[in-house]
Amino acid sequence: MTAATTTARSLLEQHGFAPTPDSVLYHPRNGLDKRGLLGGVAAAEAHSYANGLSAHVSLGIPTPADIPAHARRRSAAAVPPSKPPAQRRLL
Repeated sequence: MTAATTTARSLLEQHGFAPTPDSVLYHPRNGLDKRGLLGGVAAAEAHSYANGLSAHVSLGIPTPADIPAHARRRSAAAVPPSKPPAQRRLL
């Protein structure tokens, strides 16, 4: 993670992220499992919005918007079986 302002750096540190020696990049504290990491990221993002800061979270997994339209499969529309037209009887 990166932080562009002092407020953003402070916010990340409040949520358990530690700065690298150059204090530009931040990483999660050691021993944090995936659930704890996701919780920390979500809390930091919400906290940043509450303080009027913008945040962008990218988990590195594709979303539907990332998949080109031509690569998507189109499901065939369900077509009911056709029945021969019923013949009318004249009385």
